[in-house]
Amino acid sequence: MKTRIRARKWIITAAVLAALFVAVMLICRKGTIPGESVTDRVTFAKSLGYSIQEESETKKDIVIPSVFSDVYENYNALQKNGGFDLSAYKGEQAIVYTYPVTNHPEGDGVMMNIIVCKGRIIGGDICSAEYDGFMTGLVRTS
Repeated sequence: MKTRIRARKWIITAAVLAALFVAVMLICRKGTIPGESVTDRVTFAKSLGYSIQEESETKKDIVIPSVFSDVYENYNALQKNGGFDLSAYKGEQAIVYTYPVTNHPEGDGVMMNIIVCKGRIIGGDICSAEYDGFMTGLVRTS
């Protein structure tokens, strides 16, 4: 009887440890898209179906806010639609790389912003600065 209880405890312990391992792996997988080099960012854009003008790159140093305002909460909701979540990077320094998109259905004036933290892509958006412009998360074009 005691052997069965020990075996059952061991199985439960092993199952809990396996679940924790899977959870840790999923958490650590966030931000695993390389973004340190221009080539990394161009490759990422292509993987989404976008063509960007790499020679027109601009960059801006930012800090992800430690506390999100309503505006940042809305922006992070946009990130989540694209499979990212900036809340894991609160208080972190990052760089926003901006590129003109040359093949967007809306035509000229569309930009891609890619947010990179510690050499990894952690978010971004596609936007138009037109009066009736738009902003979407980084999602595939097709």
